[in-house]
Amino acid sequence: MTLSPPLRKLALTVHLTSSVGWIGAVVAYLALGVAAVTSADTQTIRAAWTAMELTGWWVIVPLAIAALLTGLVMSLGTRWGLFRHYWVLISLGLTSLCTFVLLVHMPTVSAMASVARTTDGAELRALGGDLFHPGAGLVLLLVITGLNVFKPAGLTPYGWRKQREERRALRPSIPRSQTTSEPARPRVRNARPISTWRAFGARSASFTFHFAEMWFAMFVGMALFMVAVALAAQGNPTLSQSTSIEFQVGMSLFMMAPMAAWMRFRGCDWRACGEMSIAMLLSTGAVVAFGAFGLRDAELWVSSNQHMLMLLGMLVVMLYRRERYTGGYSFSRWTGASRPRQEVNI
Repeated sequence: MTLSPPLRKLALTVHLTSSVGWIGAVVAYLALGVAAVTSADTQTIRAAWTAMELTGWWVIVPLAIAALLTGLVMSLGTRWGLFRHYWVLISLGLTSLCTFVLLVHMPTVSAMASVARTTDGAELRALGGDLFHPGAGLVLLLVITGLNVFKPAGLTPYGWRKQREERRALRPSIPRSQTTSEPARPRVRNARPISTWRAFGARSASFTFHFAEMWFAMFVGMALFMVAVALAAQGNPTLSQSTSIEFQVGMSLFMMAPMAAWMRFRGCDWRACGEMSIAMLLSTGAVVAFGAFGLRDAELWVSSNQHMLMLLGMLVVMLYRRERYTGGYSFSRWTGASRPRQEVNI
């Protein structure tokens, strides 16, 4: 299916408008988060959280969904396709990830805004602001924008197959009388060595992909936890309070379980899964410890930034074990954990 020129221009206009508007709304949301962190005025903090909730639900969420849907229309209705080029596939994956995380995170923003409206004094100032999610989202949105502008070369296996089929269909048939019995000359592949920057880029891409897929598995667990909280909140109201220890521990366990299961599916051993799980649970342990010692301000700060601390701990482990996470991609298991690979000096 190919869009007609007027429809293609309309879809492109909507896509560009929603994408640029999404970035602008995230910048405004991030500014509100900075105001909530830096201000000592309780009215400013309360107003910032209220504005973040309204901006998230009524501006960022609609723009994100519009950008995702129009991006699908542009991919399926133009020559680029959806699965032919790596840059299209990566853009789709990152956009879907940002939209999914946004939808999962906004109930937490609403809960924090509700807490901000009902508390005062030191507890309100300890809420801080929501900086990690809009900051990470802004970086990913800028990466998506760069991919859509520069369109780096690279066909997927499906794209190569479709390209060969299209060339074969366009190639004129050769009569048998013109064929000769001369054997075909063997192809000589270009045996140029892999450049340093290209090898570094391949390793960095593998590292980023492994981090992204574990991140996605974590937020699948978080979505399941939100469903479980909605079902169990009537019997135990403390589960619905995002700053309670029960909420923090339950969320951490729900996020850790699918991440560890995915690592096992990808071929990692139990030691690697254990290291990554401990890195994730360190912030939860800090919340429990601060609560036991009555350090309320520190407990609120860690609970408000728990996702950032989880991902930071995972990133530290991945950098420490980078030889495991910079291997080539294999669907059924991690190359670095399943078979030895040739080292490339960088």
